[in-house]
Amino acid sequence: MKMMIGDTEIVADKNFTVTEEMLQASSITLNNAMPKTWLTANDYTSNYFYPEDYSAFRMYDDSNNLIFSGVVKNSGDISLNPRQPHFCSLQILDYKTLLSEGSTLDFVIAGKTISQAIEQVVSAVAGYGFVVGNIQILNDTEIGAYSTLDKTAYDVLQYLSEIAGARWFTRMVSDTQVAIDFYAPENLPQKTLNYSTAWCKTNNVVDVSFSYNTGNYRNKQVVKSDSVFGNVPVTETLITDGYDGNLTASQNVGELTSAKLVTSSGTTTLSIASTTEKNLGIYADVYYEIGKTALTMSGIQPAGTWVEVTYTPLVQGRQVARSETEISRINSQISRTGEIARYENRNDVLSSAELQAVAQTYIRFKGTAEITLKIETRNADLFSIGDSVTVTGLPLSALNTSYLTKKKESAVIVSTGDIFYTFELSSSYDADSWVNFFDNQRRKANGNLNSGDVITRNIDIDDTVSIIWHDMTDTTVTITGASTLNATLNMPLG
Repeated sequence: MKMMIGDTEIVADKNFTVTEEMLQASSITLNNAMPKTWLTANDYTSNYFYPEDYSAFRMYDDSNNLIFSGVVKNSGDISLNPRQPHFCSLQILDYKTLLSEGSTLDFVIAGKTISQAIEQVVSAVAGYGFVVGNIQILNDTEIGAYSTLDKTAYDVLQYLSEIAGARWFTRMVSDTQVAIDFYAPENLPQKTLNYSTAWCKTNNVVDVSFSYNTGNYRNKQVVKSDSVFGNVPVTETLITDGYDGNLTASQNVGELTSAKLVTSSGTTTLSIASTTEKNLGIYADVYYEIGKTALTMSGIQPAGTWVEVTYTPLVQGRQVARSETEISRINSQISRTGEIARYENRNDVLSSAELQAVAQTYIRFKGTAEITLKIETRNADLFSIGDSVTVTGLPLSALNTSYLTKKKESAVIVSTGDIFYTFELSSSYDADSWVNFFDNQRRKANGNLNSGDVITRNIDIDDTVSIIWHDMTDTTVTITGASTLNATLNMPLG
């Protein structure tokens, strides 16, 4: 194999392993790394090899095909002893790490389907080399308005996968491009494994083993949100008191869709707007405040006047997903209630449909005990990350099912050129993981926005910035040193 850091070809001592995972950044650890030129000069003590973090790394096979690219993340174990070799140990991560380490996002996804939202997120990180790959999901529905402010691309992609009930992963296209793929489990690349002695011999199988895990299992999932749009619009007749223009709805208003003045002479349609739009100078007959019961009329009507309003209420959301098959299975085994329940609060979900989608996704991927099938081979590269593998022929019937390839290790033996592969397959298709704890928590804390909400935008400025004022003339403002301008954009989401 040929390995390059920047324009420098390097070699490493002994063996190394390439570890690939669904959501974690793929990694390589190289020991005793040094420039290849040191071998020719046979001088290991005069110079020091110390590549800086985020130096570009590339690995090629014997046919000069690119098989791995990424960045140097950590360097260590460098001897300063003048009598010792001055090479070092290196950790290499693939470019997937930039989905979590790159710049956070600061835009609103509004009025888009899941696939359109994926494309918008990927375009925002296109500067890091990410491109839209294969998007093959089943329910490409329109999602609610979602704020990506201060979230990484990884956060938002994981959120979208839960709404879609899909799995996502990255795929190296070239040294400069990494594709992001989204698949419904039914649409994942399909492979088959018919286990037999002959199959083991043909594929140089070293070992096959399995483990059974219920640590993340549940057959009932409760997902709650402090505030979601109700599924059914509410129509109410409110009566004015003749003293002011204030009206009170029976529930918190998420979006006011119509208002009508009802009198003995007929019905008059009234214009409506949110208080946020009112602050922008938009006139309406009736104003409403998101998340409040208060409505305000621009004029005072005589006491007893009827005002018929229709609105989508904001209510506390609670959705439950169950696997009746699994509940019955456990009930039959222990002669007790078979429910194994988990609870989670999700304030990043605003509609009941999205809340239900998250609950169903949990049941779909965590609603069966996980069988992990581990297959080790020599020089037989059987599966790729994201492959769905249908297994038959195993001696235990429970093991003959479909699996997701979620982890792959390739141990390279430099002295012989052999590669020992270890494939980790999951029967539950559960690839829930995160680059770090904060990625997982940040996306669940908030995100969805009500109609008419505003967000704060962070605009990074270097030394000079051109600002266009209301009169549409350019004014140059010089700022000493790098700074950050915080601006609030009071604009309706629509």
